Amino acid sequence: MRLLDSMRTFCALAILTLTPSSFVLADDGPEILAPAGPGPSRSSDADDKLRQGVEFERQRNWSAAIEVYQEALVHAPGRSDLRQRMILCESHYKLNRRYLDSSFRTVLLRLPSETSLQLYEEILERIESHYVEPVALEPLLRRGLDNLEVALRDTSFLRANAPNVHPERIKQLRDLFKSRRELILAPSRVEARQFVLWACSEARTRAGIVTAAVILEFAYGACDALDDYTSYLTPNKLEDLFGLIDGNFVGLGVELKQDELGLRLVNVLEGGPASEAGIKVGEKITHVAGISLAGLGLDDSAGRLQGNEGTTVEIVVQGKDGKSRKHKLVRRAVEVRSVSQVKMVSREEGVGYIQLTGFQKTSTDELRQAISALQREKMRYLVLDLRGNPGGLLNVAVDIADLFLDQGVIVTTRGRAPNQSAVYRAQPGAPWRMPVAILVDHDSASASEILAGALKENHRAIVVGERSYGKGSVQSIFPLRTGEAGLKLTTAKFYSPLDHAYSELGVQPDFAVKPHVAARPAGAAIKAPEIEFGDPAADPVLDRAIQQAKRQMTLVR
Repeated sequence: MRLLDSMRTFCALAILTLTPSSFVLADDGPEILAPAGPGPSRSSDADDKLRQGVEFERQRNWSAAIEVYQEALVHAPGRSDLRQRMILCESHYKLNRRYLDSSFRTVLLRLPSETSLQLYEEILERIESHYVEPVALEPLLRRGLDNLEVALRDTSFLRANAPNVHPERIKQLRDLFKSRRELILAPSRVEARQFVLWACSEARTRAGIVTAAVILEFAYGACDALDDYTSYLTPNKLEDLFGLIDGNFVGLGVELKQDELGLRLVNVLEGGPASEAGIKVGEKITHVAGISLAGLGLDDSAGRLQGNEGTTVEIVVQGKDGKSRKHKLVRRAVEVRSVSQVKMVSREEGVGYIQLTGFQKTSTDELRQAISALQREKMRYLVLDLRGNPGGLLNVAVDIADLFLDQGVIVTTRGRAPNQSAVYRAQPGAPWRMPVAILVDHDSASASEILAGALKENHRAIVVGERSYGKGSVQSIFPLRTGEAGLKLTTAKFYSPLDHAYSELGVQPDFAVKPHVAARPAGAAIKAPEIEFGDPAADPVLDRAIQQAKRQMTLVR
């Protein structure tokens, strides 16, 4: 299955806005490195960010530190110290997330030695045969060794795998791995296997660490070394991803963000258990099964809400008035729709509005129904809102574009594997012929960029808003033969109808309009003051599209 990934992360119960809390220090004592930068002001700002980031590290708040370093690097991209600290925090953050994943702990960590080694070799085999570019094995092994070195500093890993080992023995093991890092030589998978087996032997002999725990760090390291979109998927994550593609999940039907009291609800899916119980956006879940969520990380808190279909969970919800109430909710399948708003925004000119939040299996049919509904209301001009839409399935983006286009290239993909290179062209007989404006922002990615770029470069639509995200790669999902898990691997890059690369460049709008604040889909968490999509009075991007529609319709008359 081929994905244009950048999609929101779902767990079995929710779309998660990831802001996890604290874990452990990034290293033995973060130091503030020497300032560097193009000028005194920039350098001073970057140094302030560095100090702030290190303080978050001391608090073991990895996501906050990562956010600070990312912000600093926008203004000081040459600061290698900031980049190194960010990478280190990302490694700790990812490690803690996988050790909070129940399927990682109960399935993958318990794999027999030979099975876990077969799993790692299968990942390397897939990378060698299908990754978008040829890859040497040495960088993958070095990143695996880096992951292992970070793990040996992290209490989540040590508590699970070496709870009673003296710190000095752990340090000796770290030093040994460091000394071998630059000496790695692996021209083939045979040598890679030998190196991993050596690392497993040393970890077992010196610290009693089981083979699976070591090999899994090499597996994750191999994926981390490739790009931001390739990832090894635990059984739970693989199931969640297929649920995202299908548009349905088992859970409560909520989208969550961390709050000092627990979890803040930033979206409540219509028709889900939470919605039917009267739980609203902006309220907070403070207790689950009698346990306070205050001070817990997002993954830990959200994990307490997860469970099998038909099971019950008791939660305490604090309303906007500060009053608390109890709810007993039964977990069940919840449908996630990708068309979230459908309405007329200017009846006089016949301007209809649709907000599309993803590209899943049901999206084409949802869009057909939405457009038919607007046509019954005399729509003559369509505004298709792709802001905040992070992407989805490649074939769905192509199918939707084809419904607007009679001819021309929609997108071109290029990869190394034989089935990864293709030119997708529109077929005659497009049913939708109304003029179109597409709204995009910095969070419009992957499949959103294919659709916007295809309609723009084929002169079928105007694009309004901000430059899109700039994700130009395709991921394929490979269920693995071993380990009951999966691999999401970058297998191709995609290009616009005029053969422009989307990576880093995105889609440039025909009419550049900046919102008053960063826009997000209705109900999502944003900085105050909040803006909901679909309200022309509060949304300058939509308002500009409507004004442009009026001009265009006047010319047609």
